[in-house]
Amino acid sequence: MESTVIVLSIVVGLFGIGSAVLGFIAEATKLEPNDIVVSGTECVYPANPAFALGLVAALLLLVAQITVSAAGRCCGCCKPRGGAGFSVSKRNIGVVFSVLSWVAAVIAELYFVQGAAWNAPVTREVDSGCYFVRDGAFRRAAILSIIATVLGIKSFFLLRAAAAATPAAAAPGYPVAAVAGPSSSSAGEPKPDGIAMGHPAPMYGQAPYAHYPPPPNAQGYGQYPPPAQGQGYGHFHPAAPPQPQGQGYAHAV
Repeated sequence: MESTVIVLSIVVGLFGIGSAVLGFIAEATKLEPNDIVVSGTECVYPANPAFALGLVAALLLLVAQITVSAAGRCCGCCKPRGGAGFSVSKRNIGVVFSVLSWVAAVIAELYFVQGAAWNAPVTREVDSGCYFVRDGAFRRAAILSIIATVLGIKSFFLLRAAAAATPAAAAPGYPVAAVAGPSSSSAGEPKPDGIAMGHPAPMYGQAPYAHYPPPPNAQGYGQYPPPAQGQGYGHFHPAAPPQPQGQGYAHAV
């Protein structure tokens, strides 16, 4: 496993655990009904640690979610599809875990923000009573923070494994180079572009390969080197009488 993956997982885990710990502390230090002072037509909420703890916990959870989602390439939506079956399955499971992680994180954020708002040191008008946060709001937010962090890290591992298992596609417009000789089915058969399989393309001005037959309308191509006194380039039978110089071309086999 790469060191970057380990470091990122540890950082995200610390952010999520830190958010949960602050949520549990905020639950223990939040305002109780007896702490709220009623002064005439106003409800005075005194300063308490739960306000700052709830905001910091919400911020840590948000940073953890953004970090793990960015590392997983937008919850897996930015990764190219395709590849082996097991890599596609891992990617789908990773996307599901990422979505569930964000659902849990959003609910936890709502609990954190609501709890911090009702523990803010402010003065409110008395409507039908002084409102306060019920027991368990910060606790539920802390538990959801742990769930969201675990699902986010698991999604990151699955999406990374699926991306590593997906074979790289060949670059468009560039044929795959042949590393072996011509196959049994294509041996001796000319290719559409006139290049034999397994051999590099001839450079400009080079003679064609001897084993490759010349085009039907080509004149003067054949076996190389040419005969000493043949005006055309070709292969002739020794028994045949030599052609007079300047008349016709040698018969190519």
